Amino acid sequence: MPNDFSAGFYATIRRIDRFTDATGKLVSLAMLFLVVSISYECFSRYLFDAPTIWVMDTSYIANGSAFMLGCGYALLKGAHVRTDMLWDKYSERKKGAIDLTSYLLLFFPVMITFFVISVDDAWYSFVIRETSEQSPWRPILWPFRASVPLAALLFMIQGVSESLKCCYQIRFGREFEHREKIEV
Repeated sequence: MPNDFSAGFYATIRRIDRFTDATGKLVSLAMLFLVVSISYECFSRYLFDAPTIWVMDTSYIANGSAFMLGCGYALLKGAHVRTDMLWDKYSERKKGAIDLTSYLLLFFPVMITFFVISVDDAWYSFVIRETSEQSPWRPILWPFRASVPLAALLFMIQGVSESLKCCYQIRFGREFEHREKIEV
């Protein structure tokens, strides 16, 4: 790689990408919990005629949290939606400029607003001891609500890496590292 940017520039991208990759893999364990708990419910309900009261709540909490917390990982892997009708006709520099502009004018302002609002919502849920109304188990909801600002924070951290990659793309006319767009 050319050294027109400082070593810290490249190190920042690599550290953020490694962090996002690790958190994405950690969050994926929620899916394992989801499979185990729903399997337990199926066996309990249909084999032993003893349904649980907690699986419905834990399944939407685990799934919703994993979905939100995995947004940064999806951004790292290129799994977010993009309209490609005209995209392939643009030069790499133009793609980088469009992406960087989008991050700076749309992504970060929206995510900062989302973060601030969701922190307030999670704090309110904690203060009033909000519980679920979905089942008789009635678990507290503030941990679930706290996953939303955490997800926004993780998403913005990866957004910093992607913005730096856009700067690289604008400067050198090629992607920082090519990655196939995948479905996560």
